[in-house]
Amino acid sequence: MKRLVSQAVILLIGIISAGCGFAEAPVPKIQNPSPLTATSVPDPSPEASYSLLPTKKRYTTSTPTPIISFPSRVCEQSVCISAVEFPFQRPISPIGNLKVEASYRYGSTQNGQREVHHGVDFINKAGIPVLAAADGSVIFAGDDDQQSFAMMRNFYGKLIILKHQISGIAKPVYTVYGHLLKIQVEIGQNVRSGEQIGEVGLGGVAAGTHLHFEVRYGNNEYDATRNPELWFAPLLSTSGILTGNFFNQQHQSIFIENFVLEFLSGGTTVTRKMYYSTYEDSKMVGLFPWHESFGINDLPAGTYRLSFIYQHPVQLEFEINSGKVTFLNIMAH
Repeated sequence: MKRLVSQAVILLIGIISAGCGFAEAPVPKIQNPSPLTATSVPDPSPEASYSLLPTKKRYTTSTPTPIISFPSRVCEQSVCISAVEFPFQRPISPIGNLKVEASYRYGSTQNGQREVHHGVDFINKAGIPVLAAADGSVIFAGDDDQQSFAMMRNFYGKLIILKHQISGIAKPVYTVYGHLLKIQVEIGQNVRSGEQIGEVGLGGVAAGTHLHFEVRYGNNEYDATRNPELWFAPLLSTSGILTGNFFNQQHQSIFIENFVLEFLSGGTTVTRKMYYSTYEDSKMVGLFPWHESFGINDLPAGTYRLSFIYQHPVQLEFEINSGKVTFLNIMAH
């Protein structure tokens, strides 16, 4: 126990002293990765230093274009805390529920009961307005009974797909809105951020009324998704975002089936305990822009303790800041 506490203290000191640092080289991909060797990263460089600053939203004189300030470099330190301006807003009207359903997050399977989730869900009543997450153009609006946009036809029921050109990103980004009751746009139509495009419904494989929302990067494909929780800001000004990756001693990304996240009130008392896993599909790990293996939005700002067991127990403490993203590079012992 004393040895474990000592390791945690040493790791925490390293985190505090490391600051924010990003390496310019992207994370290399391994062909056909296994769940325990999804990605690899270079050795951390203590000399690296790079801080992200938020940018102001700009628009062209013709077609409005959202601005993105995700890190273009990979975090090499133990922790990087970034101020980010996100390109997307929540795709649900403020009269509805804007929280991501925590029981079936991106990359999870609800303890093996369902397929790996390629998006997030917003549980809402039928008829709640669905909004465009950003300015874009409608490339599909209709039923998927004749054309598959996922693993099979009739997966989404009525759905809308928007294409977005985001300043700072060369490739297009797509957003998918599934299980709709009504569609209120047409193919080829340009929409503005926050414009109503449909209504929450119950279609396809949906088990209850909700909006299934996806972010696809580069290609309009089911296997090109990214974690939507890392593409829009926290709901509350007093909340932040946690993301990161777990590595073994060979600096290979590893799958962690169950890690514990505890919120420490006053920095000492555990007032909230949460359980998470890294993405259960290794192909989702280490991808642009965050190169992460897990991501959680809407966490209250403050001090947290993360614990897990790989070959030995590991425990570390860190801070989540209001409106910012905390990225952890977690080394398993």
